[in-house]
Amino acid sequence: MVESALADQGYQLMSSANLQDLPDLKALSYFHLLIFCPGPKLEEELQYLQEVKRFYPDYNLPLILLDSKQQLEDYEELDQMDLQEYRSLDLNKKSIRFSVKRLLDDRNRNLERDAELNRLKLEAHQKTDLLEEVSLKAQESERLKTAFLNNISHELRTPMNGILGFLEYLEDPQLEGEIKSRFIKNIRDSSDRLLNTLQDLIEISEIEAGDLKVKFQTVNLRKLLAFIEKLFVPRAQAKGLEFKANLALEEDQQIIWSDENKIKGILIHLLNNALKFTNSGSISLSIKALNDQVFFQVQDTGIGMNESDIAHIYEHFVQIEEHLTRKYDGLGLGLSICEAYSRCLSGELEIASQVDIGTTVSLRIPFISGKKVSPKDQQDILTQNKFKEAKVLLVDDDPINLQLLEKFLFDRVADLTIVKAKNGVEAVQYYRQNADFDLILMDLKMPMMNGFEATKQIREINEQVPIIAQTAYAMHQDKEKALSEGCNDYLSKPLNKTLFYKTLEQYLNR
Repeated sequence: MVESALADQGYQLMSSANLQDLPDLKALSYFHLLIFCPGPKLEEELQYLQEVKRFYPDYNLPLILLDSKQQLEDYEELDQMDLQEYRSLDLNKKSIRFSVKRLLDDRNRNLERDAELNRLKLEAHQKTDLLEEVSLKAQESERLKTAFLNNISHELRTPMNGILGFLEYLEDPQLEGEIKSRFIKNIRDSSDRLLNTLQDLIEISEIEAGDLKVKFQTVNLRKLLAFIEKLFVPRAQAKGLEFKANLALEEDQQIIWSDENKIKGILIHLLNNALKFTNSGSISLSIKALNDQVFFQVQDTGIGMNESDIAHIYEHFVQIEEHLTRKYDGLGLGLSICEAYSRCLSGELEIASQVDIGTTVSLRIPFISGKKVSPKDQQDILTQNKFKEAKVLLVDDDPINLQLLEKFLFDRVADLTIVKAKNGVEAVQYYRQNADFDLILMDLKMPMMNGFEATKQIREINEQVPIIAQTAYAMHQDKEKALSEGCNDYLSKPLNKTLFYKTLEQYLNR
């Protein structure tokens, strides 16, 4: 009767007349409902049902007990068996269908409820983890702010103390000779330190505001190296260190097209660090050409760093020693500034270091020859050899930037098709509609959807299309995140036409 009542309802059924033929407890997980009719081996059968309900509590496997012979009317253990349905009278097809449907619906609702509860628990755990992460970041931010305030106070007050203190002595008319000269030198050194601190603060504020200006011109690397030597040889000798300089470039490689002030700023910061953290041995600067790049390398035999130190070295206001007994002055901004400057030049910094052995910092920038070429001639050269054709998706929320990118491209691409998107949402929509773009220029900071997320979604559609990030946020972590989300390359604003075209050459076929 039970089989005939359910067979035409679309249920898949399995039945057995013997207890021994039933599936084991684990195999019962393939079933959604168990209907049981007591037989002659009542005690053995009830023991089996108790084991089933212990293994599948609640609604994991609903149990209907059909007691047509009313054998269990007075069975006390029945109330403790976690039955979902017990019937002893009115056993007919309609009532069986009703009970089965009701219990299966209840089971589905309970499973959905459990799934929702698990989802909410997971979300709660994720939010808790997020809150803990935010809390830790807030604590770290507060620590860095405190470290910064303490550091800036130290770096301003210390030289001011030297300046004001020795100025009082200079007011003594009887002060003369070697002592007076030494006091004047102390004032000059303290003034230089104060100016360096203020200059670092100005530079880092420009970097944070995305207001770095890049001025490309011809740079004579031999003259640049001579300037660096003149500046650092006396300082190294005064500390008992050897200063080594090496220009391993052919004569026709010594004139490049770049921003001299940015290169000079990077090298001065790196050499200042090398000088500061080296007490014996030597510091060196070498310049050479390597794989269409100019390779600058600053090496010292100083205190060095371990890997965990290197991981945090680009953070603002961070030094290896951040405690009251630290031996080295400075704000901890030097490498942050160098990193930002290198991005402006489409270059990259690399650091290798060992504790008590020394540190090597390498700067690589594109080699663009500037020999006997004026800025005007350089721009003329850039527009001569055009790309044949390209379809480009420009993504930027700033209309002026879009116009500039469009002008750059029209000056260089003979047959150009441009699609413009003002945020990441539009960029993804346009790409889903038509994925035949040869190149995507992606801004990173935009409303609605940023460039990181847009790149990630486009990469789910196509892993091959070249995506170049272009942004005013030229921090080390921005580049790393852009590349990790799927960008092929990275350009920092303000965009330089020379480097822009040189980057395009890697991704657009002529």
